Amino acid sequence: MIYHYKPIEEALKSLLQHVKLELGFAEVELDNAVGMVLAEDVYAPIDLPLFDRSAVDGYAICSGAVSSASPNNPIPLKIQFGDALNSCDEAIPVVTGQKMPIGADAVVMIEDVIRDSNTIYVTRPLSKYANVSRRGEDIKAGEKIASKGEIIKPVHVAIFSALGITRIRVFEKISIGVIATGSEVVEPTYGIRAYEEGFILDSTSILIRAALSEYRFINTKWYGIIKDDEKQIKEAVLKALNENQILVITGGTGPSDHDKTFNAVINIDKNPIIIARGLAMKPGRPTSIVVIENKPVFLLSGFPVAAYIALNVVVLNFLFKALGISDEMFVEVPALVTKKVSGSIGYDTFVRARIFRCGDELCTEPVLLHGSGVLKSLLISNALFAVPRNVEGFDRGDKIWVKIL
Repeated sequence: MIYHYKPIEEALKSLLQHVKLELGFAEVELDNAVGMVLAEDVYAPIDLPLFDRSAVDGYAICSGAVSSASPNNPIPLKIQFGDALNSCDEAIPVVTGQKMPIGADAVVMIEDVIRDSNTIYVTRPLSKYANVSRRGEDIKAGEKIASKGEIIKPVHVAIFSALGITRIRVFEKISIGVIATGSEVVEPTYGIRAYEEGFILDSTSILIRAALSEYRFINTKWYGIIKDDEKQIKEAVLKALNENQILVITGGTGPSDHDKTFNAVINIDKNPIIIARGLAMKPGRPTSIVVIENKPVFLLSGFPVAAYIALNVVVLNFLFKALGISDEMFVEVPALVTKKVSGSIGYDTFVRARIFRCGDELCTEPVLLHGSGVLKSLLISNALFAVPRNVEGFDRGDKIWVKIL
């Protein structure tokens, strides 16, 4: 089989044409909503605030009654209590958030008055609605406050609560199975003696599962480490496909005769759809994608860095697009490159980097630790940028877009 490296965007476009993710819906309490994906637009049922209210602790008054107030001309107002002013010669004590008394259109702060028994003296003029939060100034009734496809954040929950919304409709969690392959790979519980015995402690699939766990709308299922045996791999893949909507496999996807995973996957179905047998990306060239009965199977490198980058730029990129998630996966910022960095014509090259302030600018320094298995490069990086496949590289001082990890 020809090992053809397909551009990432071409592979994703093809995959989105062949796979349609269909998720059910669920109504959840707000306590369980953060991190889930909204399944419908949400509109405000009421104005917020629902009424004019005081923005400070002080006294509700008529602004016109103190238009000439000053330290040399304090205006006396009689303190009254209740929910309405009888006249503009009165003032009613209010606290922050309290509904404005009828007839009052401003609030004078406590520190701007002199109190003498049942009378206050206002020492400065106030404009109409000074220190007053107007009805609907935050949110208007009928206003869209959240859109289908948004990932629910804590601030959403706060707004929903303030509007009296206690349950929200979300997409059910998507289930992603994860399998590790490799006869040389063992669980970390095996201990460091594994290295002396010719084995490798698994870090790649653990990194993938940990990265997926950051998304609350994903339910990850682990199917263990499978030896380089096509029959065993097929059995594990069949079980995982029956129980999940997406499958991610680490290891065994290269072109070597020792790499059994790809053949095991394509031999499961009579008509597998091979989206890509390798992608034009570095690191992560062995990354392959196969569709089995409308379910995507992502085959990632056994090296942790390559697998982690492919997870983000391929797997999660697909997932966000397929689910119509409107949130950006990463915050991107412009930054100056501090060192010359080379790309590779024909490949999208993903560079681990550190981003930091340099004067009034942001700078990004490539982490020049090469190799798809160098975990330390991820540890000391806080950003990622791509050198496009049609670009030779970036020079020192070039301003580029950088993704913050």
